[in-house]
Amino acid sequence: MTRGIRVVNVVLAILFALIGITLIIRAPESHTTDVAYRVGQVIGTSVVLAPLITVFYLTWRALSANSTVGAVKTARIANIIATVVTILFFSAVAVFASTSFSIRHLLVILIFALPFMLNVMVLGKKRAEFDRATGTPKSEPAPASETIGTGETGDRANVPRHVPAPAVSAEPVAVSQGKKTSSNYFVRHWRGELSLGISYWVNGSILAGIVPIALIGALAPMVKDSHSLRWMSFLILSFMLFSVIAWFWSIVGIWRSAGQHVARGGKAGWANAAKAMVVLGLVAMAARLATNIVPQVKEFALIAIGNDPIGSIKINVATNGLSVIIVGALREGSAAEIRKILDAAPGAKTLVLNSNGGRLLEARQIARIVQNRHLDTYVEDQCVSACTYVFLAGRERAATPNARIGFHQPSFPGYDAVAERSATQEMLDVYRTAGLPEAFVQRIGRTPPEDMWYPSRDELIDAHVITRVSLGGEIATSGLWLHSKQEFMLQMKSIPLYQAIEKRFPGTINEAVERGWAVKERGGSDADIMNAMRNVNAELYPKLLKTADTAVLESYIKLMVDELLAARAVSGEACARLLASQLDITKTLPKELGEREQQFLMQALATPPRTEMELPDAAQVRQAMQSVAAGMPQGYINVIANTKSYSDRPELVCGAMIAFYQGIEALPPRERVVALQGLFQR
Repeated sequence: MTRGIRVVNVVLAILFALIGITLIIRAPESHTTDVAYRVGQVIGTSVVLAPLITVFYLTWRALSANSTVGAVKTARIANIIATVVTILFFSAVAVFASTSFSIRHLLVILIFALPFMLNVMVLGKKRAEFDRATGTPKSEPAPASETIGTGETGDRANVPRHVPAPAVSAEPVAVSQGKKTSSNYFVRHWRGELSLGISYWVNGSILAGIVPIALIGALAPMVKDSHSLRWMSFLILSFMLFSVIAWFWSIVGIWRSAGQHVARGGKAGWANAAKAMVVLGLVAMAARLATNIVPQVKEFALIAIGNDPIGSIKINVATNGLSVIIVGALREGSAAEIRKILDAAPGAKTLVLNSNGGRLLEARQIARIVQNRHLDTYVEDQCVSACTYVFLAGRERAATPNARIGFHQPSFPGYDAVAERSATQEMLDVYRTAGLPEAFVQRIGRTPPEDMWYPSRDELIDAHVITRVSLGGEIATSGLWLHSKQEFMLQMKSIPLYQAIEKRFPGTINEAVERGWAVKERGGSDADIMNAMRNVNAELYPKLLKTADTAVLESYIKLMVDELLAARAVSGEACARLLASQLDITKTLPKELGEREQQFLMQALATPPRTEMELPDAAQVRQAMQSVAAGMPQGYINVIANTKSYSDRPELVCGAMIAFYQGIEALPPRERVVALQGLFQR
């Protein structure tokens, strides 16, 4: 069996060498002239395959007829390490590639680990043979025929006639400076007592190179599961510390072994080459410490001690208990806190999001909570970066037209290009699983971490990111900031626009507060409260326009046309609400229109009312209105004549009002003044 296993190791070594050569020779056409790609390909292939080939070579040498105890011991340790690494690596790959671990995955792992396991078994038998050949068990007395029959007693009487010569170990014995050779493999490497080949390839490549990579593979499934971010930070910090210690242990041992390589009969060229690689490794590690490791250690350390630096989060239950409102960054511990609050609010059906993103692990866990509880998600302000994970998990996903939903590549301090690509690919896979179109996903993948892509409302709807457009104010959040009527009154009096309204129409603030507070006491939504207050303002418009000059009236008509056009672009319902003074334009219409309306009101309130006006007679007004109607379809004329009869057809009412106001704008200046005065001041 030993001879067969030895042949198998030779075949495997040659096979992997051929595979490596093939991978190096064959490259994509786009990279055939790329020197950097070629160098990286050679290094990468060597780092992966060279340790495996080394293990097979060490086994082949250890199973030869003239091998030594040291060679067998080294080969056995190398195979044990290779077995552990293979099992860890392919277990991680299996978990990543599938949501469950099956018998098929176990068979694949066993197939790849089998050669190393067989090597361990055969090398164990080889070591046992050496033990039997070099000593007699203490429990068995030496045969009388093998002793010197001199009649002497004591030790000399039992001296064996043929004392076997002690086996000469292939490994050097370090006796300089009073040190004895240690039986501990790791200590021997640290002292440089192992051969240069073992120190460099087995310990430097496998123990300090592949084992940490395998540990990453073992940690990755835990990150995907529901472990806390804080615990994961502790775990990652421990791994990083282990990796740095393993690296330092490996290079010290390689350097010391290289220093003794010539004395052991090795060539100086290999020793110098090994030292040169150690120096290059030190330079590379210094660069990694500055650009990758130190920033990551700092970030993970802050997370681990519960001081996540990305910001704070506030989580509240809406006044009516039907929603849970999240404001801020999805920091460490957010998922656990949200789960706790949802448990205490069993009637909650919607998760309201106002977040600039945060930790992807927390976002994944919150998204899982949303899916398991069949919650809706809702955005009025913003939901960007990691927050979109949570938004897309909603059963129904609603957002206002002005809500900012943004996407970009993920980032983390100290990430290199490889880590960023891996994290980006994982994020894109999450979006694909959520059902987003591939073109949309690819657009996200092209948006760098320092930038943000805000798709238009139509793009969000087409990609099925949004399933319903909201006109805002659906959530009852007033109880979170309205603690008393007196506080409400003070807030209203601090608003410049209401100060101007109160100056022109005393008592307005008190009336608005009374109506809004009454709705709040009944448990109304934010939209209900604001509509009650807007009705007070709507009642002031006729009073304001009745004594306004012509410039104010013309500004009002232009503003109404632009707002109606913008509202109709949202929906017929938005247009109807605007006409009824029940639309929150800050959440539905372009920002500049909201600013224009506020400027118009401030200007109109500051303009002294006209007390003496010469108004047109009824005949003049009728003639001006007939001119407006002449340019309108009969259906629109019917709507203008009796708007209430068409309340169930908001799109038609909206179109008729836009046509009517545009008709007034199109009149000659004199007729336009007559129409405006007849409309607002008679």
